[in-house]
Amino acid sequence: MATSYDLNLTRGSDFSVRLSVKDSGGAPYNLSGYSTSGVVKSKYSDVDNILDLSPEIVSGTAGAFYASGFIDIKVSGTLTTGVPITQAVYDVEIYSGSYHEKVINGKMNILPEVTSPLTSGDSYNATGNYT
Repeated sequence: MATSYDLNLTRGSDFSVRLSVKDSGGAPYNLSGYSTSGVVKSKYSDVDNILDLSPEIVSGTAGAFYASGFIDIKVSGTLTTGVPITQAVYDVEIYSGSYHEKVINGKMNILPEVTSPLTSGDSYNATGNYT
């Protein structure tokens, strides 16, 4: 069963979070040999995603089999600028070969910007998107 974390993302801002995956005993999950993927969707049944989270497994400093259990998500403000302001859903899964497991899921609250770094000029349009 996946762990549930709700996350807040502010539209147009950089977003980063380190997620911790643990086994049933509470120890860091050994993610060696796995790849990971994760997306945000408006609802679970949607085919298209709002945002690719591009999660990365954090490797440890104590050798290839170091069990950190950490997955980092880093998304630039450029990529978050065009996402809709909504309460969406996301999940992150690990996979190796034909094995897939959802390890983290939850709600992604996408919040509007209050102060925009750029409010006029050639790169700004009336919808609040930067081109």
